[in-house]
Amino acid sequence: MIHTASLQEIPLTALDRADRTFVFSTPGDLAPLEASIREVGMLNPPWVRALDGDRFQVVAGGKRLQVVAQLGWRQATARVLPAGTPEARCLLVYLHDNAYSRGFNPLEQALLAVRLQQHWDRQTIIEKFLPCLGLAPSQVLLERLLALAVLEEPLQQLAARGRLSLTAAQSLASWEPQDRRAIVPFLEELPWSQSKQEEFLQGLTLLARRDGVSPAAILSREEFRQYLGEEAGTLPAKAAAVRLLLQKLVYPHFTKVLEGFRTGLQRLGLWHHPRLRLQPPPAFEGPDFHLEIKFRDAGELQELLEELDRLARDKIFADLTRL
Repeated sequence: MIHTASLQEIPLTALDRADRTFVFSTPGDLAPLEASIREVGMLNPPWVRALDGDRFQVVAGGKRLQVVAQLGWRQATARVLPAGTPEARCLLVYLHDNAYSRGFNPLEQALLAVRLQQHWDRQTIIEKFLPCLGLAPSQVLLERLLALAVLEEPLQQLAARGRLSLTAAQSLASWEPQDRRAIVPFLEELPWSQSKQEEFLQGLTLLARRDGVSPAAILSREEFRQYLGEEAGTLPAKAAAVRLLLQKLVYPHFTKVLEGFRTGLQRLGLWHHPRLRLQPPPAFEGPDFHLEIKFRDAGELQELLEELDRLARDKIFADLTRL
């Protein structure tokens, strides 16, 4: 049975605001939408489903309806699906109404993936619906979305704002709720790239397992808590300090060797040298160091080679390359 929508004028007071079944949109700035509607009106009518008692459930276009209500409109033109329209049909309407106009943030993608599972099998979701969500048809991506959907609201909102990666969300889904609550302030206040988030979570997991404690117990220590709050320095500096602290706890020997190498570079004048860059073997395992030289002409190259010749005879350099 095809449930055809009709274009109707509906009173805004007839919208069922208690039933948010098909409203996935996360809070955002409505000012641009309001300016557009003020200027040219509502170009794309929202979709609603008729309910008993002359009321309507919002299916798609909830923000449009919110804005026109704020503007004082008493009624609006909407596409009305008949009462009894299956939820699967409503879900498809919502998906396609938004997919090619505004797209979806990670949280909306996750919530939609959960809802799609109620009506279609996983393979269909991967092949047919993930591309509609702006994602590659991947089993891995679907699992990450489903993991995000089980996290607590503060973590979900971080994902919605692009502050929590899907890979990090999947890692956190395996943590206990109290551990997830403990990490929220560190993810909210400090800037982390995707790779740094993963490194931070992996380090905490490894340290907790090795010491027989929970991640929450580690993060409650004053040595970590001191980096939260405005008085602790700039955000990038605080994030770097937390990463270094965790690195020292997880890999004490490696950190000691790394600090010794950096100290040696500073004493030799090679730390942030504009033309010479010396790098140790990866994780200080292996025999080969890597030296990068930048030069403009033969004269500068000769000067740099002479400088390297002096360094090669320096005991500090010899000790540095024996780390």
